[in-house]
Amino acid sequence: MSFKLFPSNHERTLFIAIASFSLGLAVGLMPGLDAKTIAGAVATLVAAFAGAFFAYKFNADREKQRKDDIDLASANRAIFTLVRVYNYIAGFNKQFLKPYTGDPSAYVAIQPSLGNSDPNWKIDFDSISFLISGKKSEILTDLTELEELFTIFTETVKTRNHIHLNIVQPAMEAAGIVSGSSVSLGEIDRVLGDRTSTIMKSLTAELIDITQRGEKRSEMLIQKLHEIMVGIFPGKNVIRMEKLNKSSNADGEKAAAGS
Repeated sequence: MSFKLFPSNHERTLFIAIASFSLGLAVGLMPGLDAKTIAGAVATLVAAFAGAFFAYKFNADREKQRKDDIDLASANRAIFTLVRVYNYIAGFNKQFLKPYTGDPSAYVAIQPSLGNSDPNWKIDFDSISFLISGKKSEILTDLTELEELFTIFTETVKTRNHIHLNIVQPAMEAAGIVSGSSVSLGEIDRVLGDRTSTIMKSLTAELIDITQRGEKRSEMLIQKLHEIMVGIFPGKNVIRMEKLNKSSNADGEKAAAGS
């Protein structure tokens, strides 16, 4: 491991300024002093300067380490939030949408989701603003867009759940249509009415599209953010994602530490 006396331009400038001052002071005193006195004065100045400089450097290094620890913790929280978003969307897709891929009855066959349909997962952009100075600000825009997409996803789920529970199901029950009944889509549309039928088809198509985009985009951003953070914090424990293999829980979460 190499040691850099001057890790930054600021420290190099500070050293030159103090050294120049000390040398100028010594030169100014030389005409009226003997060699022994001058040597002692210079030694004292050098010792004082060295003590002050290395005390400053120690404090600067300690503050940088403290900031790095805070930034790393913030980075891991951001990645973990993305993992939760991904797992929620991927779990929802697997449990509710994929079983009806290509099914024309999906707009009524896909049942309302139960449980937490409004997860309040927000990325703390202030805490990862250090990415701006690291010239990685483009991912902040990507994360903002994903957060907006996730908000649309949760709002679409809630809206569709409400209509399915409070309009579709009562109308079908009133018409004697129960789960497993043999009934044509034309009959379902007649029972629901053109307006409700059209809304359900539109909402379901939008939900499928948003879910697929959200799953792919969140997975890509988790990998991208992980790679960026590993580059910024080499050798540190940066969270990575382990994809769910066997789970139908739309709120499942799984992450592992490591770079």
